[in-house]
Amino acid sequence: MGKTSIFNPAQQAGNVSSKVVAALERLSEAFRVLLWNEAKQYGLSPIQIQVLVFLQHYPEEKRTITYLAAYFNMTKATISDAVKSLQSKNLLIRKATANDSRSHTLHLVKDGKTLAAKVERFAQPMYNSISLLPADKLENLLESLLKTIYQLNQQFIITPQTMCLNCRFYELKASGHYCNLVKSPLQSADLRLDCPEFQS
Repeated sequence: MGKTSIFNPAQQAGNVSSKVVAALERLSEAFRVLLWNEAKQYGLSPIQIQVLVFLQHYPEEKRTITYLAAYFNMTKATISDAVKSLQSKNLLIRKATANDSRSHTLHLVKDGKTLAAKVERFAQPMYNSISLLPADKLENLLESLLKTIYQLNQQFIITPQTMCLNCRFYELKASGHYCNLVKSPLQSADLRLDCPEFQS
């Protein structure tokens, strides 16, 4: 692509969008490094760590192979392999749902919960760095990232997220963000990436 490439330093020099994309790519590399380092320490794969952390914090109705595959933008087969491995390590169990014995939810056992609490610390260096930003800059960054995620959802690059901007209760008014569920305006800091009251 020559000089038109996002990753060409000459292109980046005069194009802020290119610089931002390249910066986000560097941050994704940082996440990969942090995940891999944590994974190697505990004999897990990065996706196994992500599954453990997800199961630690999300409600039972979302703890299924199908939901995990959509959430992580992976195939059911890939998620199934990760779950089978975690099951073989005695970190989680499957439970048949009450109304359908063919459907299962995933539950961490005691050792799984303990390990999840340890491995989720992989993101702490990123959190520490982000926390150094002034509050107003942090809020602007959050809003910008959510808008970027929303645009990627609209292009079907990643699955729709359960965030404010995708929610049927969300409205962008002249005065700013507004939630029709709680009948209240929202500040940038109030916007959620994962909302328990989300409805599409």
